[in-house]
Amino acid sequence: MRLLFIVLFFLCSKLSAQEHPIGIKVGGNLANLAGDDTSDLSSLVNFHAGFFMEIELTKDVKVQPELLFTVYGFELNEGENRSVRLNYVVLPIMAKFFVSENLSFDAGPQVGLLVTAKNGTGSLADVKTDFFDRDFGINLGSSYAISNKVSASLRYYIGLTDVTKVETKNQNRAFQLSLQFKIK
Repeated sequence: MRLLFIVLFFLCSKLSAQEHPIGIKVGGNLANLAGDDTSDLSSLVNFHAGFFMEIELTKDVKVQPELLFTVYGFELNEGENRSVRLNYVVLPIMAKFFVSENLSFDAGPQVGLLVTAKNGTGSLADVKTDFFDRDFGINLGSSYAISNKVSASLRYYIGLTDVTKVETKNQNRAFQLSLQFKIK
């Protein structure tokens, strides 16, 4: 998985030299777990931030690889240490299909590497041993170009792999609302 991140980073660096727009992406997440025994969990509000590149394949189709730091997780409905924050470095690769000059429908795979997992407030207990280091899923959404330099997107992430090391099978889920700013 780490090798994949390194290869894609160098590929994106080489592509940026070929005049593909790059930029900064920031936004909010509304995340939770889906799967077995998740009825007592609530959604956690947090953020994501990172970089993107836009590669034009045709006039109506672009590919957008991204490298983001994102916080997924969930809230327990009871107990003292209620929130669990799962901090990932993720690489989504989105295919953007433009239905007008400013509006696109987006879809693509995402791989993630768990950096830290914490629960509670204040001192934050490390719970990374309760979760697998990797995550894989699919993103579905749409984007709207506000101007030549700024766009907004709404996306839903559907995790396909089990992320918990307990007997139940649980996957990440997240709604993401983002702003993208082209810097080159």
